[in-house]
Amino acid sequence: MKLPVFDLSAARAGDPVPRRQLAHAIDEACRHHGFFYVTGHGIDSALRADVFAQAKAFFGLPLETKSRWHVRHSGIMRGYDPIGWQSLDHGKPADIKESFYLGVDRGPDDALVRQGVPNQGPNQWPDETLVPGFKATTQTYAHALAQLGRLLLSLLAESLQLPPAYFDAFLTDPMPVLRLLHYPPREHQLLPGQVGSGAHTDWGSVTILAQDGVGGLQVLCDGQWIDAPYVPDSFIINLGDLMARWSNDRWRSSLHRVLPQEPGYERYSVAYFYDIDYHASVSALPGCCDAEHPPRYRPSPPDNILLRCMRKPHWAERSRAANRSAPSFFTPQGRSSAATYSPMASDAVNPGDSMPSRFTRPGTPWLCGPAIMKSAAGSPGPLIFGRTPA
Repeated sequence: MKLPVFDLSAARAGDPVPRRQLAHAIDEACRHHGFFYVTGHGIDSALRADVFAQAKAFFGLPLETKSRWHVRHSGIMRGYDPIGWQSLDHGKPADIKESFYLGVDRGPDDALVRQGVPNQGPNQWPDETLVPGFKATTQTYAHALAQLGRLLLSLLAESLQLPPAYFDAFLTDPMPVLRLLHYPPREHQLLPGQVGSGAHTDWGSVTILAQDGVGGLQVLCDGQWIDAPYVPDSFIINLGDLMARWSNDRWRSSLHRVLPQEPGYERYSVAYFYDIDYHASVSALPGCCDAEHPPRYRPSPPDNILLRCMRKPHWAERSRAANRSAPSFFTPQGRSSAATYSPMASDAVNPGDSMPSRFTRPGTPWLCGPAIMKSAAGSPGPLIFGRTPA
């Protein structure tokens, strides 16, 4: 099984017939995989190469230097998180990766900052003398990917026979996050179950991933892990939990992971999480529900969905404490073994419909979005208000 590859050139040119055909094909990919590749996207390959060069320059700095911009220094979880500080797969050892989070660089007078919206505010920027061009390059790249994100959402809208600009109303002040990722070469024996990035789903709308040629990304499709290898001049696109909910589970938000690197090899990737307005109201999209397929979830603003997903407990101590107050979480396999719960579950119209089986694995709770953040000593740290990597 292979993930499909779509050329966006005709869609970008505005040809109506190829656009409709492409939109239909993307809809099929979202229903079966939740993942696909795009080429002909219009992103300058030189700009992409510059972003990877900036990532390599930053991650190549000494740990003590990188830690000057540690996420714990940011009240909104922007900046550097070191190797072993995050575990995305519940109950598994820490992931073997390091990363750097960036979002919309908002000043004190920004509307969302004044409202106290979580995870919104200024970025931490590495010293320009240490990583020249880091800020300018990453901001230019993020702006370019925002345009690609709008194109992808317009094609998703057309796949439901909606106007191409349907999602624009939800993108008046979006909250994208750019995450630079580095998976270092394996230097020590792995702990049981330890990988580069644990199995997880993204929790937002659309993720745009650039990766190098080293490989390691896998996607869970119909119970089987399949490789998502490097395809030249492409991006990997996947849908998050919010989009699955928005589509009334027509589309998938699929588990994915990154395998540990072999000795002598290191992987770089750059994930862009294109998320909608904080205050937008989300309910089942037109074309995704009818008399035979009624809405599975109550209408809800994304702050209710996403913040509850971010705040959801992910370690055993928090889970036991939450068990007394968390809503019951049911899956087709039965109640989860931990007190973790899905934001979808508690808003589901019918509790039995709260989580499609594609999200679950027997014997494990379904976990989405941000995961445990661990200190160097291994104790639980703050919950990260960021995005999961790919």
